[in-house]
Amino acid sequence: MVALIFSGLISTLLAVKAYKAFNYRRVPFAKYFILIMLSMSLWSVNYAFEVGSLDIESKYLFARLQYLGIAFAPVAWFAFAAEYTGVARKFVRSYEKVLFVLPFLAIVSMLTNSLHGLHFEGYYLDASGGFPLLVFIHGPFFWIFYVYSFVLILLGIYFFIKQFVHLTVPYRAQAAIALTAACVPVFGNLLHIGDVGPFEFFDPTPFSFTITGLILFWGTMQHEFLNIIPIARESVIESMNDGYIVADLSNSIVDINTAALGLAGKTRKEVFGKSLNELFGAEMDVFPEDILEEGFSREISLKSGSESRFFTLSVTPLTTRDDAEGKLVMIHDITEIYRYQEALKQANKKINLMSNITRHDILNQVNVLSGYTELISEMLPQDVKEDPRIGKYLKNLNKGIETIHSQIIFTRDYQELGVVSPTWQSVSSAAREAAFAFSGQGIKFSIEENDLEIYADPLLKKAFYNLFDNAKTHGERVSEIWVSSRRAGEQVVIEIRDNGVGVPADMKELIFEKSVGKNTGLGLFLVRGILSITGLEIKETGIEGEGARFEITVPQENWRKGSSDSMDNSQGQDF
Repeated sequence: MVALIFSGLISTLLAVKAYKAFNYRRVPFAKYFILIMLSMSLWSVNYAFEVGSLDIESKYLFARLQYLGIAFAPVAWFAFAAEYTGVARKFVRSYEKVLFVLPFLAIVSMLTNSLHGLHFEGYYLDASGGFPLLVFIHGPFFWIFYVYSFVLILLGIYFFIKQFVHLTVPYRAQAAIALTAACVPVFGNLLHIGDVGPFEFFDPTPFSFTITGLILFWGTMQHEFLNIIPIARESVIESMNDGYIVADLSNSIVDINTAALGLAGKTRKEVFGKSLNELFGAEMDVFPEDILEEGFSREISLKSGSESRFFTLSVTPLTTRDDAEGKLVMIHDITEIYRYQEALKQANKKINLMSNITRHDILNQVNVLSGYTELISEMLPQDVKEDPRIGKYLKNLNKGIETIHSQIIFTRDYQELGVVSPTWQSVSSAAREAAFAFSGQGIKFSIEENDLEIYADPLLKKAFYNLFDNAKTHGERVSEIWVSSRRAGEQVVIEIRDNGVGVPADMKELIFEKSVGKNTGLGLFLVRGILSITGLEIKETGIEGEGARFEITVPQENWRKGSSDSMDNSQGQDF
């Protein structure tokens, strides 16, 4: 009795685990697994009370209650196998209710057997084994139900055998676990029905199903039996457009999908067991041996006739509980993307070339215009030069020429914006290099030394230069500029402030717009563009009359520190 109750407890615990681990409404095979375990629990517990009871009527009562579990176990197993393997999934979903009709009739037949005797023609106690056991004389309906149940169990086993044969090596473990688990109770039940030895009177099937549950539990823990559905490999991986390859620790191919075979131009038999480097031909070292132990990603090109195709190849180690099991190789076709990128590069080269030529020609003409303006100014009679109107005209003409020159130079800087990939840059170094251009102009720079690096466009130094130039040009009385950094939660704020006249409240946002300002209005517009490439934001927070203060906010993922002391995590703490 203790052993049978323990068996029922194990089955119940397995059902609870499956219930907690899965959303059984979305994962149909899980609900059938739960039903199998609950059926085994009812069978085992009631069988325990049947064995433990001394009078025949009590034994007969618990024998009939066992059918609440016995009746549903075969159907649940069949449905579980069909859903898990995918072999007869549509059939089960279409005829699920029909499959349960005979089990319900079996329960009704057993509970009402005294009225018709179709399930059992009779029963008696047999005490020849040392303790009394209930023995049934089977009736016609019992054999109908038995054959039905046995066929369902055998079909479930067949589903797993079929899956086992067709699955590739890495996925056969799940099918083997299910096959082993299914054969145990079948073997036990055959011993009982066949009246073999002590099993003539004692039914080992409940114990057998508990062993089945334990095998499935072990499979869940060690091989993710319930977490990885092997059928997914056939229905998902084989339908992928990307190449998929699994290699063992010796870099031998143990699994490969149709897409990867197509890229290699080989059959499955030709590649199984071969080294990864043999997949695309011995002359192509696609998988360097010195880096195969770890994951890596690279771009490769493969010849397809006279045409080259381009792919991204990524290798990821496969581990189970920190133990290396092999590696997964994914090959993604980027040929179209590559061609678009190359076309875009060529188009950009042509546009840049045209822009450079046009800019050079315009600057030449601007210089010519500036030279003739200077000559005209020198050749004018003295009385004309002293005319206020002529002086104003010449001043506006020179200012217009300077504006055109500045705008043309701006197009060169803006053309370079975002062309080169962002990099990690030292804030203090970039600020110092930008400040060097203002040497000897009467401005003192106080740039904080720290180990802060930010991920920004290579034109970051240009952004600092424009901020410094903006202070010099518009600050009127600027004599000192400070650059510092501080933490603000998970972000970093870079502060650039001066002791000039500051920015009026109604202009704090407008100064970043194009063509707004006293000169070209392009400097701060360019600064915001440079910073925005990597998600950096800038705003003006100073007080008019006390100086301008620009704050650059750097997101958490776009800043890091060097090798010096760690930064304080408190908000507002200086480096």
